[in-house]
Parts: sequence; C-alpha cells; structure tokens
Amino acid sequence: MSKILKLIEKMLRLPAEMRFEDVVKVLEFFGWNLENVNGSHFVYYKEGFLPLTVVRHKNRVKRECIRKIIGILNLEEWYEEREK
Repeated sequence: MSKILKLIEKMLRLPAEMRFEDVVKVLEFFGWNLENVNGSHFVYYKEGFLPLTVVRHKNRVKRECIRKIIGILNLEEWYEEREK
C-alpha cells in the first residue's frame, strides 16, 4: 500500500511527466481496466465512468493527462481522507 500512496503523492505534486507504468499502477489500484490500445492511446474502463484515455509518450505521461486522472479519480479528496 505504501508504494501506491507514494505514487499518488507524486501524482498530486503535478510533475511535468510521470512514468507510464506508475500511472497504470494507480489506475489499476482504483479498479480501472485496460480495454483497448490504439498506438500510444491506452483506453481504460471502469463501470459507472466514461472511458479514460491515457496517452503514452516515450514511456511517459504528460502533466495534462495526470491532471485529468487526478480529477476523475478524485485523488485529492481520497488522499486527504487517507491522511486523517
């Protein structure tokens, strides 16, 4: 669990980019599943949500995509609840 927590903390700092594998670990922790790959676009699904496309550039995920993931997963609120 602590590894995931550290990845989420890193994500919340909004780095310019993160490793693709780290972003996938966070998505899978929250129950998202890879359903489709079209080139560098990886589409993840979770029941009750719209599909989430993660764009992979040279094994990295850019800040804008990280920001989108934070919003969809509601990571800021989740992290605050976890810290209490």
